[in-house]
Amino acid sequence: MQGDIMLLLPVLLPFAAAPIAYALGRKGKLRSVAALCLTVGVCFPALAALPFLAARGVPFEVSVPGVCGFGIALRADGFRGLYAAIAGLMWLFTSVFSLEYFKHEENVPRYVFFTLMTFGSTLGVLLSDNLITTFLFFEIMSLVSYPWVAHAETPKALRAAETYLYIALIGGLCILMGLFLLPQTLVTASFAELPALTAQTAPATLWLPCGLMLIGFGAKAGAFPLHVWLPKAHPVAPAPASALLSGMLTKTGIFGVLVLSVKLMYFSAAWGALLFGLGIATMLTGAVLALLSNDLKRVLASSSVSQIGFILIGVGLMTLLAEENGLAAWGTVGQMVNHSLFKLILFLCAGIVAMNAHVIDLDGARGFGRNKPLLHIVFLSGLLGISGVPLFSGYVSKSLLHESLNEYIALLTLQGADASAYAAAEWLFVIAGGLTLAYMLKIYVCIFWQHHPTRQAEYDGMKRYLSPASAAVLVLIAMLPPLLGMLPDALMGGIGRISQGFLGAINLRPMDVFSTENLLGACKSLVIGIALYAVLVRPLLSPRTADGYHAYPDRKPVWLDLEDSVYRPLLNFLIIVGLAIARALERSTDALLAALRRALLHIGASRTPVPGGNRFTYAVGTVLDAFVKLLNYTLWRKRPVQQSFVYALAAGNEEVGRQSRRLARSVSFSLLMFCLGLFATIVYLIFFKS
Repeated sequence: MQGDIMLLLPVLLPFAAAPIAYALGRKGKLRSVAALCLTVGVCFPALAALPFLAARGVPFEVSVPGVCGFGIALRADGFRGLYAAIAGLMWLFTSVFSLEYFKHEENVPRYVFFTLMTFGSTLGVLLSDNLITTFLFFEIMSLVSYPWVAHAETPKALRAAETYLYIALIGGLCILMGLFLLPQTLVTASFAELPALTAQTAPATLWLPCGLMLIGFGAKAGAFPLHVWLPKAHPVAPAPASALLSGMLTKTGIFGVLVLSVKLMYFSAAWGALLFGLGIATMLTGAVLALLSNDLKRVLASSSVSQIGFILIGVGLMTLLAEENGLAAWGTVGQMVNHSLFKLILFLCAGIVAMNAHVIDLDGARGFGRNKPLLHIVFLSGLLGISGVPLFSGYVSKSLLHESLNEYIALLTLQGADASAYAAAEWLFVIAGGLTLAYMLKIYVCIFWQHHPTRQAEYDGMKRYLSPASAAVLVLIAMLPPLLGMLPDALMGGIGRISQGFLGAINLRPMDVFSTENLLGACKSLVIGIALYAVLVRPLLSPRTADGYHAYPDRKPVWLDLEDSVYRPLLNFLIIVGLAIARALERSTDALLAALRRALLHIGASRTPVPGGNRFTYAVGTVLDAFVKLLNYTLWRKRPVQQSFVYALAAGNEEVGRQSRRLARSVSFSLLMFCLGLFATIVYLIFFKS
């Protein structure tokens, strides 16, 4: 072991505390409180130590050789120390909130165990200093966070957990294949050494491994088109887990994308354009899904997809702008921090609704926030921040990204290149900001201004809907968006300056976030958002019912659910095709061996028994079954045929055989009687007529 051993403490302490917390939670009436208090205590070392490690000037680093044959390496520099501290802060706040949230929940010890395991592995990812360490902790994190999604153990939760696990496993395998294809020197080298090493490598050889790893990290981040797990996992997970899934675990995927972009594919314009395009698609897809959904946590989860799109746009611009990428880097890390903060606020607010009203759909939660000023103010802080309203932190990061995009358009124009695609993307960027305000207004008006037709008196009577500890947590985090937004250069700029070494930010210049251009861009988004709410949300997405109340039907078309409309049918089709190919290869091998036996050894081929009928009925039934399965997944999806032709033809063959045997027995009996009669006649003629 080499380096500063104390750096291992924040990573290993949660792993060591997890079984202790589980054991505490299994005994006594205060099991949940004891286990959750231990979780709160474990968060403090990371929260207290990592900012010191990052600010002391010389980064702490440690390596442990021999782990998994390669060893692991950790390093706490500015960006990594900052984000590990943010992770500690988020786990601390959600754990304090969990003390109240889990008062009446089941399986709390299990939740605490896997929450601590996820905390340790997340810190391992964020502090990793080579690709193999990143991959090791990334895979641990993906597996131990699975019980968060499956916690409720309902059919919906188990199906969402299955999707989450599938995406995690596929993503992990893609990362592993990418690591196999990279030169070993790049796999084990520190991140600081990667740019110099990749400069000696042919760029074409990096595209396939980096593309495979982008699939794995992008899937965890929630990037299109592998975002399908995110809108399904968050609604079924407990609210504190949803805040961590959205605010922090998606950032581990972004961390991997950043490593690929600023360490391996640095200054590759094609790579930057790829990430920029993925960012645009992700940003718009998430915004549309959020606008059409009618479930509070699903709207927030889809919103996370959209906000991840903004971050990916920033990463793409960092690569495209090359030596002029300073503002893009600051905007990217600022948007990452802001999204973590906003989703912590908004998902904890959703948790308050869920644990008091016991509903998360907008129809059921309608009117819950009336006469609850604390909840109202906290939610407004998250809403104004994520919507990019000036004087809130979301405005700062989005303005930096918008300014970077305009800077790249001006650069292309100056070079005489076609900038029309990026000019169109700039309008999509502004429109996506408007969509953010529109779907957040849908939630806000529904919960805090409208009335519930039957439960409004019950909601108004909930005066003690929040414990003092949870209220203190919400007040603290609600103060951050306006504080960061009103002191942008000192605080948001400070975040950028801390992170610039890891991100490779070059040619930094002072921020002017309150320039006319930035204010005009924000006003465009806000006007579009208000117009969309007035023209689209109120009349179409929340129509007024006969009794005068607004309803919130689910307007999301089926084809927007890529899992059910594309991935699962495609997977089933591939399974059918694979089985057919395997069966054909198996039979061709058997036929070849049988032919060789007959030709060389003069031995007749042994006949493999079939499950029913004869070989002809089995072959015909197999072909018909394969054809019907294909039709069931395409044309007959609504009314699939469940008939098995193998067994139907076998049964028919058996019935034919039975009738044949009956007929044969009848004919044989008739012939026997005929012979006996003929014999009696001959005897009579010989002996009695002679």
